[in-house]
Amino acid sequence: MNKRYRTIIWLIILFVLIGGVFNPAEAGDGKVDNNQQNRIQPYNENPMYWQYKGKPVLLLGGSSNDNFFQQAFAGLDEELDKLVSRGGNYLRCTTSSRDEGDEFPFYRDAQTGLFDLDKWNDFYWKKFEYFLEATQKRNIIVQVEIWATYDFYSRTSHIINGKTAWERNPFNPANNKNYSESESGMFQIFRSNGQEIINPFFNTVLPLPEPFNFQTTPVVLAYQQKIVDKLLSVSLKYDHVLYCIDNETQTDPKWSRYWSQYIRRKAQDQNIQIEVTEMFDPFDPTGGAVKGAAMQSPATHFFTLLSNVSVTLNDPANYSFIEISNHNAQSGQVHFETAHYIWKKVQESGNLRPINNTKIYGAGEGGWNGSAKDGQERFWRNVFAGTASVRFHRPDAGLGNSDLALSHIKSMRMLTSEMDFFAHQPANQLLTNREENEAYCLAIEGKEYAVYFTGKGEVGLKVLPGKYEISWLNILSSEWSSAETIELPVDLKTPSDEQWVVFIKRVD
Repeated sequence: MNKRYRTIIWLIILFVLIGGVFNPAEAGDGKVDNNQQNRIQPYNENPMYWQYKGKPVLLLGGSSNDNFFQQAFAGLDEELDKLVSRGGNYLRCTTSSRDEGDEFPFYRDAQTGLFDLDKWNDFYWKKFEYFLEATQKRNIIVQVEIWATYDFYSRTSHIINGKTAWERNPFNPANNKNYSESESGMFQIFRSNGQEIINPFFNTVLPLPEPFNFQTTPVVLAYQQKIVDKLLSVSLKYDHVLYCIDNETQTDPKWSRYWSQYIRRKAQDQNIQIEVTEMFDPFDPTGGAVKGAAMQSPATHFFTLLSNVSVTLNDPANYSFIEISNHNAQSGQVHFETAHYIWKKVQESGNLRPINNTKIYGAGEGGWNGSAKDGQERFWRNVFAGTASVRFHRPDAGLGNSDLALSHIKSMRMLTSEMDFFAHQPANQLLTNREENEAYCLAIEGKEYAVYFTGKGEVGLKVLPGKYEISWLNILSSEWSSAETIELPVDLKTPSDEQWVVFIKRVD
């Protein structure tokens, strides 16, 4: 064997022995076995949407809580059945343990009151697996958030028995037997609501060089890996799970990259390809590009200048879909424009990916999260802006699984089932004599059109002259009118003051 080939062989051996170093561009490039083709993944024919079991799906949902798995064995199945009966197929699942009565993932010694981060609370994980089993059986797609952000902060709304969520958290050095403040670099008492100051818990990966070597594990990071490994040991058995790193995070994007690469590598080790995103905190995903878009003050949300949707938008190697939930603090026409702006940017990028909304705010009479009417309109505007998923946020910030929410889910499913939906695109440019926030259009030009009215309205539709079949759907009652054939173009006028959607199909 000549010297050159000996050198090549030794380099290959050295590369294998080093391991641990991860190149994100390689994730997902390996061949996935045939059993994985049924997994939730971007739709082959239009990657702006999802497919599951080889068929395209629009994800619609609403639920009574975010950490819904904590309700396992206590009303979970009934709520799932109710959702499915109205056409729902999408849920959010945070890993949170901050609500009263929630289980924690780690074992807790009854005598000392301390958690042991080397031992599991089996009941927590049984609940989690039961939830995934129950949702898979019903073909409900689950979007799991790995880190429940506000479990690590001190919001007054999360205080129980005088203690904040962080003061009850197993990772707090005061609450476990595994490390101290000095060993972990974390504080027993930490006062921040998640905006002004970032908990050091979310900074564990920042000193690490990139590309990451996942075998480098400082004390807290080792336990962070441990719980993520445990979560994946359950979730990777199921084909209906999407992954989001955090909820409303303002952490350095390096944290998000680390965990995206970590979980994708773990999945790839099992020949599984998963879909990953991050959810950032800013209300305005466009960075000020849409005039009038509301945004939190940098005085209280300084880190949003760094951590925002542009991170996921510009990094398809690490994020295979985009999550824009916090844009659902916008209202009216601006709300549509912020979603549609992201849709256009994805189109322009050439890396087509789904855009998800795992939270739609709006339930009360107003406030930062909007009214119940805002929530209803946001649900429809997101779909008509081209996004791939919509879910009503839990009460009291959203309509949850209320009858009102379920009526919208049912009507959306009734509409899209009649359409060649996944070939449609946003087409407001086809509407004439339209007032702001009056109506929104999806179209396959020359073939099919759908126009959503937020209330009483009358607009023109630019189509080629000819015969068209039109049907009106009353959204709140989920009832179709009788179809009729008419000559277009003529103005489209809602039958009443309620919310309506009209479906139009060319017949000649």
